[in-house]
Amino acid sequence: MKQQQKFSVVNVNTNQLPVIQEDTKTRYSWVPFGVYGHDDFFDAVTAAYNHSTTNAASIEGIADLIFGKGIYSKRPELNDIVAKILPQEELKRVAFDFKLFGNAAFQVYWNDEHTRIIKMYHVPVQTLRAEKLYGSPRIDNYYYCTDWNDQRKVKDKKKIPAFETSNEKMEILYIKHYCPGLYYYALPDYVSSLQFSLSEAELSNLHLSNITNGFLPMVMVNFNNGVPAPEERQTIEDLLQAKFTGTNNAGRFMLSFNDDPLTKPTVDTISIDNLHEKFQYVAEYAQDRILVSHRVTSPLLFGIRTANNGFSSQSEEMKTAFSILQTMTIMPFQNVLLNAIDYAFTMGGYSNTELYFEQLTPLVILSTTAEETDKSVEEVEDEVNDSMENPATVEDEPVDTNEDVAITEMSNDDINFIRTVGTKSAFFTKEFN
Repeated sequence: MKQQQKFSVVNVNTNQLPVIQEDTKTRYSWVPFGVYGHDDFFDAVTAAYNHSTTNAASIEGIADLIFGKGIYSKRPELNDIVAKILPQEELKRVAFDFKLFGNAAFQVYWNDEHTRIIKMYHVPVQTLRAEKLYGSPRIDNYYYCTDWNDQRKVKDKKKIPAFETSNEKMEILYIKHYCPGLYYYALPDYVSSLQFSLSEAELSNLHLSNITNGFLPMVMVNFNNGVPAPEERQTIEDLLQAKFTGTNNAGRFMLSFNDDPLTKPTVDTISIDNLHEKFQYVAEYAQDRILVSHRVTSPLLFGIRTANNGFSSQSEEMKTAFSILQTMTIMPFQNVLLNAIDYAFTMGGYSNTELYFEQLTPLVILSTTAEETDKSVEEVEDEVNDSMENPATVEDEPVDTNEDVAITEMSNDDINFIRTVGTKSAFFTKEFN
């Protein structure tokens, strides 16, 4: 009688390419934004930032360059007012959110007459959800909740009007890029590398598990005591999968008890040639794709050393790489922020503020340029800032004296409010109580 034999293939967990969509058909009055699930976009982006070293370094480096040394006015007499209304630390947080999520938001506070903005604060954009459009051509309100995954907290959400849609004391100024196919939200510029960021994270997890538990062999497990029923086979497969698949289970050992040596299970190792080279290739490829998605011209600008880019790079190449990065990557972010802030200031009673970001240039470029031109670092830095100055949409115009007085004068209530609040961060838990 021919002996019966069965062969099963155990499938491990698979991840599909992310499908990012705004769920406008939901029963809620707000619009969830999801990548792998119903409303997990901000969670997925945060995970890719927290777990991928290359992604985190790129985001932090570009966010620092976007903020530079802060925002200022070409008119020195307005710098004090701009600093009081929009503290630099708040702007830095908004710039970071804008790079990380592709979305950012301000809390905008008005005076009692709703004629002038008296304060602008950062609000974590992941805590906001846009209200559905109900016959309106624009978003009228946003919902605020500290944790959209906690249904108990969702019940206590706050409804806040969007900027320039109400006479409320506080409004939300939402900032985002234009993104085809989306209306309520936007995507970060590096969204195409989310999978590579997760791959880099899984590689680090794999190596950590291998170091902790030993090595991870590729094996075939044979049970030599007959072919069990389908239900029993499935149970055995599930147990093996739970115990021995996944990076967290790397290096585990198997323990078997047998009545007869002839029926003992056999474990055959399936060797894969040059496995370490394959892991190295995946790591380098993932890192390269992440840097490409961030449009990083030279990883050294962010302290990232790659196989093809060591510390022996020429200074001229570094300056060229920084110039391209500043023009093609940093300034587009700054333009969106400047346009939004300048619009808010104009609508809030402050015209012709002529805002610009003071640029941040790597010291190695400044010092090298200073040596080549026989100038001081300060002089070179001023020249670089002038050449890369990024003004808002308002051009230089003669300033009307009456308008200038209207800009610089503030009511006693406004001054008292600024003195009371100062430059500390505002959180909704404080503002709503």
